[in-house]
Amino acid sequence: MPRKRQSTKSRIVKAAWNLFYKNGYDHTTVEDIIAASKTSKGTFYHYFKGKESLLNSLSYLFDQKYEELAAVIDPDMSSYDKLLFSNHELFYMIETSVDIKLLAYLYSSQLITKDKKSLSDRKRFYFKWVTEVLQEGLERGEFKNTSSADELMNIYAIYERALLYDWVLFKGKYSLSEYSDKLMPHLLDTFVEGV
Repeated sequence: MPRKRQSTKSRIVKAAWNLFYKNGYDHTTVEDIIAASKTSKGTFYHYFKGKESLLNSLSYLFDQKYEELAAVIDPDMSSYDKLLFSNHELFYMIETSVDIKLLAYLYSSQLITKDKKSLSDRKRFYFKWVTEVLQEGLERGEFKNTSSADELMNIYAIYERALLYDWVLFKGKYSLSEYSDKLMPHLLDTFVEGV
C-alpha cells in the first residue's frame, strides 16, 4: 500500500511542535518553523496567521498520530486491544514530544475561547476512528450493547481528557503512558460489562 504523502500543513504543524518541545515556544520563531518544515514564508502564512495560531493545532497533531496508528494497526486485533494500543501510543508521543506548558495553555484556552473548540470537534479523525473501533467492538460482542458507540465515545474521550488534564496539573511528575496503561483497562472493562 503506498504511503500517504504528508500535507504541507501537517509538515508545518509537526515541525512547529517539535521545535516548541526542543526550544520552547518563546524561543521558536516563525523563521525556525519555515526552515524546519521546508516551506516558504508565503506558504506558512497561507495556513497560519502567526506562531500563536499554531497553539490550537495540537489536536491536529493528535489526529495525525491516530491516522498513523489506524494505518498500521492489525485489523484482526480486538477493539479492546486497539483502544489500549492507540491510547498508549498517543500518550507516549505526548509525554515525549509535547511541551507540557503548551498543553496546559491549550487546555485552558479551550475553556475560554469563543472560537471553535478544537479538542471537542466531532469532525476530528480521532472521534470518527475511535467511534468506528467502538462500533466494531459492539458488533463483535466484545462490548455489551447497553450503550451506543457514540455514548461510549463520549465516555472514552472524557476519560482521556481527564488523564491528560491530571498529568498536566501535576506537571508531568509521572509517566502519562504508564499511568494510562494501568487505568485504561478499568474503563474498557466497564464497556465489556456494560455501562
